[in-house]
Amino acid sequence: MRSSIRRASYCPKLFKKNLLATAIATPALILADSALSQSDNEVAPANETEITLVEGQRAETAITEYAIDVSKFGTQVQLITSDEIATGGFTNFGELAMGLIRGANIGYSPDEGEFTIRLDGGSDRDTLLLLNGVPTFDRGTPLESLWGATAIDPRMIRTVEVYRGGQSLYFGGNGGLGVVNVMYKQPEAGQDVNGEIGFYAGDFKTREIYGNLSMPLFNTNNHALMIFGRSYETDAHTIFDKEAHVDNVVALGGFHEFPYTYNSFGLKYVWQIAEETDLRLGYQFATIDFRDSFPNYTVYQPNYTEFPIYDLAFNTRLTSNTTMSVDAYYTAPTLKNTELDVRTCNIPRMQDLPEDIQALAAEQGIDGFGTASEFEAFANGIDTLAAGCVTNPYGNRGAAAVSAQQGYYVDDEGNPYGTFNNPFPIGAPIGYVIQSTASFGSGVPTKGFGDVDQFTAGYVDYGINARAKTEWSSMFTTVIGVQNTTYYDNSDEVYGMTDQSVSSTGVYADLRFNFDFLEGTSISVAGRQDFNDPYEDEFIWKYGIRQELPKGFYLRSNGGTSYSNPTLTEIGARENLITNPNLETQSVETYSIGAGINGEFMGGTYNVELGYFDTVIDNLIGSSSIDRVCPEIAEENGEDLADNIIIPDAFCRYATEEFFAGNFNGNEVAYFNRTDEQNIEGYTLDISFDLDKWQLDLTYTDMESLESNPRYGQMALQEGTGEVLDFVVPGAAGSDPYRQSSERPEWSASALLTYTPTSRWVFSLNPMWHGAEWAYAGGTQARLVDENGNRTNPDLNFGDYMVLNGSIQYYMGNANQHRFLLRAVNLLDEQYYERASASADQRVSVAGVRGEIGSYDQEYYYQYGWNGKPRSFWLQYEYQF
Repeated sequence: MRSSIRRASYCPKLFKKNLLATAIATPALILADSALSQSDNEVAPANETEITLVEGQRAETAITEYAIDVSKFGTQVQLITSDEIATGGFTNFGELAMGLIRGANIGYSPDEGEFTIRLDGGSDRDTLLLLNGVPTFDRGTPLESLWGATAIDPRMIRTVEVYRGGQSLYFGGNGGLGVVNVMYKQPEAGQDVNGEIGFYAGDFKTREIYGNLSMPLFNTNNHALMIFGRSYETDAHTIFDKEAHVDNVVALGGFHEFPYTYNSFGLKYVWQIAEETDLRLGYQFATIDFRDSFPNYTVYQPNYTEFPIYDLAFNTRLTSNTTMSVDAYYTAPTLKNTELDVRTCNIPRMQDLPEDIQALAAEQGIDGFGTASEFEAFANGIDTLAAGCVTNPYGNRGAAAVSAQQGYYVDDEGNPYGTFNNPFPIGAPIGYVIQSTASFGSGVPTKGFGDVDQFTAGYVDYGINARAKTEWSSMFTTVIGVQNTTYYDNSDEVYGMTDQSVSSTGVYADLRFNFDFLEGTSISVAGRQDFNDPYEDEFIWKYGIRQELPKGFYLRSNGGTSYSNPTLTEIGARENLITNPNLETQSVETYSIGAGINGEFMGGTYNVELGYFDTVIDNLIGSSSIDRVCPEIAEENGEDLADNIIIPDAFCRYATEEFFAGNFNGNEVAYFNRTDEQNIEGYTLDISFDLDKWQLDLTYTDMESLESNPRYGQMALQEGTGEVLDFVVPGAAGSDPYRQSSERPEWSASALLTYTPTSRWVFSLNPMWHGAEWAYAGGTQARLVDENGNRTNPDLNFGDYMVLNGSIQYYMGNANQHRFLLRAVNLLDEQYYERASASADQRVSVAGVRGEIGSYDQEYYYQYGWNGKPRSFWLQYEYQF
């Protein structure tokens, strides 16, 4: 049930239980005093919340007072309940967001094991995802990103509230386009022992067990404890087709399954101190293990992440008209991984050959070898020079290198490669190499297997948010708060990171006015001053307005500013350097408007809303290798500087010294601000009907998320030679100054149709449509044209597809305590990509290593995608007691 609360002609109504919600909400409401007495993060009980007619349906559900408040003042609010989540059978939060959250775009690949949530065309850093008030935004590690969304246990979710538009005023940075607030199930004081246990199994060897148990403590009615846990494992479907892998990756075993494992354990405690005063404490420890390989160069890449999370919530009434809430958290996620890339027999550099061989080459006028064939022709005339790689395979262990009958380590006749007379051919794989080193630290390998070559990265993130709400009269309310967030690196010493923290302390105030104009007018004006270290202080503002009109019509609008502080890796909190002390915070300014109607029809309810949003993001933070950021290094390595960047001068001075001293090779990563803006605007349509046995919820978003086109005005290159031609890159790639941001669909839609013939049966269909979604070819690749002037390597549209999911639920028992679910995904067996790359290259292929194809050749580049699930099925059983 896609829902929002409306002002229903001032006529009190009670929520009516509906197990089949899909909840996409647009706001509107009137509140009873009982609801207003709840704290901002406290759930207003259904039997106390009057006047609430959910747009499109009636429903009984948990909803925080904050959601009610911001909905009343013009914010578009979406509410998703545990019943809706249970209907979908989702196994991670990425699946849930893809199926239920309006306007959401999922970054990376949920099926692979890592993902982020993006609202309304923004980036990963513009949507703040909270878990029980704990921000899950990656604060940056020297190893890789840590996406906290993966730590969320979908079996524990009570509700998901989505606050659209700029929401940083109450929650701090990274909420520029909205906040997704995930609330876990909680123990309640005064209840008897209760809980649930469930099992889930199906395709791809998926198996899961989960449960929770709540109990009173100390033989009292004001203390309660919940214990919960989950164990989930799956082999997953084929993420990458075998054809997507480079030949040497396949030869080394890089085509493999992508198993995914999630395990968690947690505790929830509540102390009901008084009728309107409670303290809640929470703890969760989750581990997520997954593989993160890339088919164009990676062979084996298991990742191991840990997420310990502590949270606290205190709510009380200070006076008859003032309530206070305090939320605090502490989290210290960590990551370690093994990442093995292809190692090949390469064309020798001249300086690496023996001096006598170099002299022979000089006599023949040879100063280097561009292809393997050139070197092989030279070596074939020299008895003392092998025409490949000698690795001396024979030793004190037989092993596969000398005993195998086939494989990359032996020739067609079973003779081991690596001897002088039978060297590894140039271009052939000869083993594996650890992908990364601590380049800004000690320089040791970091993605190996043990104490000497595998090291843990992570950070500590903690904060507190306290606010007081005072109702001065029926027409005027204030909310005043203070918030601090602090984070610092917690990685192993080899990475060379410091414990320098990034902190922000914000003071905010929200002035809310209610007038009786027409059917009711609600206006909110708010501001926040943040005191930041080490970055400049920031002031942000927010407004909201909602106008109720006769006959159920309404108008709403909200807008404001926001920003995002750099992560620890972006600022470069390292012992030898602050990478970019002049890096500016990424800023957001956004506005939205909506017009809708709520009404009753055929004994049920309906809602229709049309909306529009407009956003500008500037000071965009980007990253690239230092040989595309620092001019002197770019010139030395023959690379072009990245487009539209502000060169980080302080960092480049340091990096250039290290590069010419031989300590850097040009692949190290630098961070910078971009000179361009990202402009986003879109239109939304939401339609919801809730009849006796049928519910239909439809949402549509048409979105233009524009970024500067780096190919605009660039001259075309002749495929095969690289000759610069006298015309620009043909088509939109060369003529349009802007383009749709990568991995942002131009439009998307979803629907949930549910049918409940009896209290025991529930049938649902959940179709999802995606419009064009683009992965773009890289620099040189995008400019190549054939003899007819046509691009040889166009961009990849991996959108334009529909996926149909569905489920059947059956309840048994005198209280419907036994629930069975059959989940079906991709019923029409649509072949589609969750994510795609249009700029992969074959540099580690046999032909690429041998120099038979190069950066000006069409076949040097290729495209691949992360496959969505094929048609598949799962069964779930759950028992509640």
